[in-house]
Amino acid sequence: MTAKTAQDLVNSSVVQKYIENIDRDSEKALKTAKTVLGSSTVKLYSSTTLSEYKADRDRLDKCWGEFNGAWNKVMFGKAKDSKELIKTYTKYVLALTALEEANAKHEAMMNAGFAALAATLLSLLADWIKEMHKRCKALEKDLKDLEKLLKKAQKEVTEAKWQTGLNIAVTAVSFCLGPVGWGARIGVALGGVAVHSVIDGALGPSSGSPLGAANTVAGESVELADKLSKGSKKLTGAASAVITLKMDTDEIAQAEKIVKEVRKKLNSVATEYDRLARATANWKTDIAKVQKQADAALSAYRSEVKKYKSHEKERQALLKEFKQWK
Repeated sequence: MTAKTAQDLVNSSVVQKYIENIDRDSEKALKTAKTVLGSSTVKLYSSTTLSEYKADRDRLDKCWGEFNGAWNKVMFGKAKDSKELIKTYTKYVLALTALEEANAKHEAMMNAGFAALAATLLSLLADWIKEMHKRCKALEKDLKDLEKLLKKAQKEVTEAKWQTGLNIAVTAVSFCLGPVGWGARIGVALGGVAVHSVIDGALGPSSGSPLGAANTVAGESVELADKLSKGSKKLTGAASAVITLKMDTDEIAQAEKIVKEVRKKLNSVATEYDRLARATANWKTDIAKVQKQADAALSAYRSEVKKYKSHEKERQALLKEFKQWK
């Protein structure tokens, strides 16, 4: 068909409606991308994810411009045939669909607040791990020193009631060494996990939780808090028993020094152990709160993404009109 016929076609109400709708959708898509890319959410993205999103935006802008150029040639009678119009429109539709799909994910990510919560959770866990390593290592050393002192006291203080008290203390210390030994090395699962990798996981096709490693360590915070709490009760009870024990007069002279040392060390370690147990319980509560918020945000994000519906097929229908004057 001639360019005159082509002009008649592009000026038809059917074609104009198609163009009006797709141009409106393109404006909306570019506006959404601008909003998301200007948000604090993308600051937590990996460079690859951010670059891909920007490329989707730039591709639509370019393809829209190319199609408008081909469209204007037809409008002004400069197009010899419909090849360029069909080619540029096809690319335009694909670019718009790609950006709309990307927008569905990134806007939902922004609105749900998952990225920020994931970053908060990872930071909180990292701080907790750091403190556990520091305090548990120090306490582990103190407990081992206390254990040696208690065993030494067992040899020097022969009175029956003291032997019983010291045995209880040794047992309590032995129990307490387990939790602090674990706490001094806890959090291995979180090693190397960065917030952008968690976000990439959420943006990807997997239906699993991208917070897997974080959830594992969060679970460890609960377990460690419980074990430290139990240990604290045992050690505090043992310390109380030993501190209140009295010595027979005939043993005072030979054992007074080590008894005094045991009481002081046992009280000091028990006090620090209790402080650690209480602090870990607080950490556990804080971690659980943020973890719950992050999980809820992830669910909200995925629920919103599922609402996305592609309009590519409807837009491709315009090609049938263009191909009539091919």
